[in-house]
Amino acid sequence: MSVPTSEIKSLERQGAPAARAPAARRNPWKELEERFALGLRNHWYAILPSDELPADKPVGIQRLGIELAVWRDEQGVARVFEDRCPHRGAKLSLGVQHDGGLRCWYHGWKFDINGQCNSIPSEGGECGIAQKAHVRSFPTEEHGGLIFAYFSSDDSAPAMPCPNPYELESDEWNGFIVRHHWQGVPWIRAMDNLIDPVHGPFLHSGTYTLGNTKGYADTIEVRKNPDDSYYVGRKGQALVNFDFTEYHFPNWFRLDIPYPWSAGPGGPMRILVMVCPIDAESCQVYMVRKRKITGWKWWLWKALWHIRLEKKMWQVIDQDVAILASQGGRTSLDHELLVQSDAGLVTMRKLFREAAQKEEASS
Repeated sequence: MSVPTSEIKSLERQGAPAARAPAARRNPWKELEERFALGLRNHWYAILPSDELPADKPVGIQRLGIELAVWRDEQGVARVFEDRCPHRGAKLSLGVQHDGGLRCWYHGWKFDINGQCNSIPSEGGECGIAQKAHVRSFPTEEHGGLIFAYFSSDDSAPAMPCPNPYELESDEWNGFIVRHHWQGVPWIRAMDNLIDPVHGPFLHSGTYTLGNTKGYADTIEVRKNPDDSYYVGRKGQALVNFDFTEYHFPNWFRLDIPYPWSAGPGGPMRILVMVCPIDAESCQVYMVRKRKITGWKWWLWKALWHIRLEKKMWQVIDQDVAILASQGGRTSLDHELLVQSDAGLVTMRKLFREAAQKEEASS
């Protein structure tokens, strides 16, 4: 897949002198990124690990710039409401799960699983005005220990299935869900990092495996997969470092990290990464880290993980957050100079542009 010259201002040939970085300018992509700063609507997002939602108590979170109340109904199904009672604006996440619904703590207004008010105690319970009170609810699904919510632009039903990578619920794959709150890192900056396979030997030099490389100069290959995801990888090496990623538009990735024998059995570590904006300047990242391993081998890796590997993982994550926060959010876009190794990033931007065009055509 070729990289549009309109996007990449300078493609450096081997041995050619580096181009001078441009002065500050208005990047057309910046305007589009600002439009999607709080997420792209009509898509599913992983919003919360299942084990962070008690059976008997709502949880308040912010995702895609919206305050949400997440709770479980009598059957244990996760439900997601906008976290605001239509009566006086109190947070429903402070409420009580009662009789199959969620009751506001302030005046006891009760809402069913779809967000419809069915009881106002001060008006005698069921009453005509209750039918006019409704809380915005979001479709939810739960897979492999993650709660997903669908954020539509117009409260319509999901237009696409919820992402459910086969590794999430496979008996052959075992691992951990790692939760990261990336403060000061917009969600698209986090995805820029995930679709960039050449930063490992530099940013992560000295870490467990991510400093390894056969060489620094390399070509990035981008190709579309049959499932409409995109492979973005180095041509010069495989399973040496973070050498490839599989991007599923708009917000999740699959990649493999090579592990030596000292990490225990199971081969490379498979990572499924789900990115969700919290607000315009921070995001929530869930990394499901798995190996194709069962039985005693899984227990051995689990022990090694907690004894020594988890600490190494956080070293890498801290490096990612530090460098991404240093970019200053979208201000970095006014100065960027892209090269061939940014081919994955350019592909992602192209997909967001196409999504914007579809939005405009349907409005």
